[in-house]
Amino acid sequence: MKIRQCIIPIAGRGTRFLPVTKSISKEMLPIVNEPAILLLVKECYESGIEEIIFVVGKHNYDLIKNFFTPNQCLEDFLGNDTKKESLNILNNLIANMKFHYVFQDENIRGTAGAIYSARDYIKDEYFGVLFGDDIIDANPPALAQLIAEYHNHNCNVMGVHSVPFEKTPNYGVVKYIKDNIVESIIEKPKLEESPSNHIFTGRLILHSTVFDKILNCEKHNNNEYHIVEAMMQMHEEIRTVEYSGDYYDIGSHLGYVKANIAYGLKQENIKEELIEFMKGIK
Repeated sequence: MKIRQCIIPIAGRGTRFLPVTKSISKEMLPIVNEPAILLLVKECYESGIEEIIFVVGKHNYDLIKNFFTPNQCLEDFLGNDTKKESLNILNNLIANMKFHYVFQDENIRGTAGAIYSARDYIKDEYFGVLFGDDIIDANPPALAQLIAEYHNHNCNVMGVHSVPFEKTPNYGVVKYIKDNIVESIIEKPKLEESPSNHIFTGRLILHSTVFDKILNCEKHNNNEYHIVEAMMQMHEEIRTVEYSGDYYDIGSHLGYVKANIAYGLKQENIKEELIEFMKGIK
């Protein structure tokens, strides 16, 4: 069965990026000239997704909805200006995808709570999840790589990324039954107890049965439920895909700067000057 829908949770306040996130939501911060949320939606579209459910908060609902809605006043203002071409990708997405918006329940927070908020849009089928802090520059797109694994095995799929073993105590680390079949996720293991060097990074294919497990999970601080714990309760096969591509955690200052540099180097009109600038930095 085709994966048609994807949930993108973006209800967080982005407090690490204050003061800028006092007036603009984190997912609208630019990666060069495109907001981060646009990169995620493009990945969905290029992976064959037809419908996106944004899990939003009251602080960013209008901003996100307006961005993914046609703006005829702007089109008229631009007229025949060549700048109008910069809207072509966005307008194509708006014309060819469906967008829904749901608010996250403050009493059911965390990664699982965000996904749970979108349950009314997902029927008895598999769906994708992209987390807003995780930008992956890949060809084919990272989500498409997970979807290919789903089609091969008809199962839940988790995107993973390799890190040096000495860094595994900072992450949730995958423990395998065999090959790429998940047994469990070990949260921040001691270095000598790390079962692998694969960490979960922001891409999932899940069956809708996960919704029935979420509220049975342990509630953590601040009413948070963790999606990995709900997945472990599904008792269904979960496979990993170590996607090919470059990963950027734009939820951190360093990751955000790295993403801007990397995407800047992909733009021919600024690439050479950017390289020269970096060479001259003391």
